[in-house]
Parts: sequence; C-alpha cells; structure tokens
Amino acid sequence: MTDSLGELRAVLTEVRERLREALGYAATARDRLADAVGVLADLDGQHSEPLVPPELRRAGDELERGLQLISGGEAVVADIGARL
Repeated sequence: MTDSLGELRAVLTEVRERLREALGYAATARDRLADAVGVLADLDGQHSEPLVPPELRRAGDELERGLQLISGGEAVVADIGARL
C-alpha cells in the first residue's frame, strides 16, 4: 500500500508541474494577444474600419477563462496531494 501511495504522490507532483507549465504558456499567450490587440487598436485611427476583429477579443476572454480553469485544477491537485 505504501508503494502505491508513493506512486500516486509522484503522479500528482508530475500533474502539478504540467499544470504550472500550462499556466506559464497560457500567460505568455495572453500577454502576446494583448500586445497584438494593442497594436491593432493603435492603428485603428488610421483606418475607416476597426482593425481588431471581435473574435480576437473573444479569444482573449476565452484564454482568461482557461487560465482560471487551469489554476483551479492545479489548486485541486495540490489539495489532493496535501491530503495524502
């Protein structure tokens, strides 16, 4: 039983590491998306039509939602690991 518990802890540790990596990648994506929206918004004044597509803003909203879900998942995995 102890060996199985150790294996489970190791798997949970690996899952937390992967979730933290995912958070980092998603945060980088959020920052780059915000930069792109900013550049396009700055150029809007030079064009008769808006350059920032609504889909780009929705993508930012979905990315933010994904970050919250990943963060929540990491917290749950951490809690499970702490209870073991």
